[in-house]
Amino acid sequence: MIDRRALLTYAALAVAAASGWPSAAQDAAVATDTPAATIASLQQALIAASGRTSSSTVEQRYRALEPVIVATHDLPYIAEFALRRQWPSLTESDRERFIAAFQRLSVMTYAARFGNVASDAFRPLEIGEPDSNARVQVATGIKREGQPDVSLEYLLQQDAQRWRIINIIADGVSDLALKRAEYQRVFADRGIEGLIVELEQQTERLAGG
Repeated sequence: MIDRRALLTYAALAVAAASGWPSAAQDAAVATDTPAATIASLQQALIAASGRTSSSTVEQRYRALEPVIVATHDLPYIAEFALRRQWPSLTESDRERFIAAFQRLSVMTYAARFGNVASDAFRPLEIGEPDSNARVQVATGIKREGQPDVSLEYLLQQDAQRWRIINIIADGVSDLALKRAEYQRVFADRGIEGLIVELEQQTERLAGG
């Protein structure tokens, strides 16, 4: 079963080949040329990767998953959106440090919380029409034995011929909205330094199991 806490951050674990873990060199082979291709790559990767996690460490999974998560998520966009009100006031150095901390946390979430995914775990994809911002929503779901399916809606936008995920809605709850609310609260209390420390501490807790 997939860890229920991971569902709101569930997204991109694309592997380029059926054998072995993906590497940075394989990144370009991840299919992201259409919204459907991005999500299909994700589903295939989740099925393939789940069979390789039992004997690997969190750090090994982190190193293996980092390039594909970066390739299939628009992490800089998500990070900036979460701090949109404060973003203009941040220095370039602070922006880079925040994005880096956010990326580490995003990857570690997958590495630490990934469970088993059956080959028939996913519902067929439903591809929406582009909205007014030329973004596309892809709907699917995860089957759960003896429980209702978990509905998943991915919002993707195109960047340099790639379609990347910018938000995930699991059972009607927006991951981006949750992040924005949390980060705004921490920033208001502790500033950008405190927020970066908070993300780093979350990453360390996940790394420790």
